[in-house]
Amino acid sequence: MKKVGILGGTFDPIHLAHIELARTALREYNLSEVRFMTGGNPPHKREKQITDARLRHDMVKLALSGEKKLTADDYEVNRTDYCYSAVTLGELGKLHPDWEIYFIIGEDSLRDLPKWYCPLEVCKSCILLVYPRGDGGDFTKLIEKRKSEFSADIRKITAPRIDVSSTLIRKRIRDGEDISGMVCDEVRAYIEEMGLYK
Repeated sequence: MKKVGILGGTFDPIHLAHIELARTALREYNLSEVRFMTGGNPPHKREKQITDARLRHDMVKLALSGEKKLTADDYEVNRTDYCYSAVTLGELGKLHPDWEIYFIIGEDSLRDLPKWYCPLEVCKSCILLVYPRGDGGDFTKLIEKRKSEFSADIRKITAPRIDVSSTLIRKRIRDGEDISGMVCDEVRAYIEEMGLYK
């Protein structure tokens, strides 16, 4: 079986913490690759204004252009309906029966798992790799709780905490501040060229 990581996200924009997280997952779980699945029409963002999916996916491709085992996947970008993880993971499993899927999520997403669309289906379709976002206090308890609730295979990622977020990047751009060191140079140039987040 080919061990494939899936890192889904809005990536509005993709930043260096996303890439470091994927590299850590590759290393810790000996994955063949990590595919960055740009969210096309994420249901949890329906009340928010997000950048066009194609522009977001272009930034993902630019950010990963020099990476051998990190790839940009436009599977959800090509869909017009809402993209639910349960559906995407199930379809990927059918399309690629030789894949063992490792779905990379944050601690906050694991907390919200009971509110997801068909969380049992998500857990049946993959191994969940979770990275801590809080202070780590009850992270282990949370994992054990979700394991028992959903009969899930949940494992930790020990990625270093990098205090950067897409929200912070967008705010800095609106405030006319520098975002060097938060995104790669190619993404920064693309944001400037396209006039994004002004």
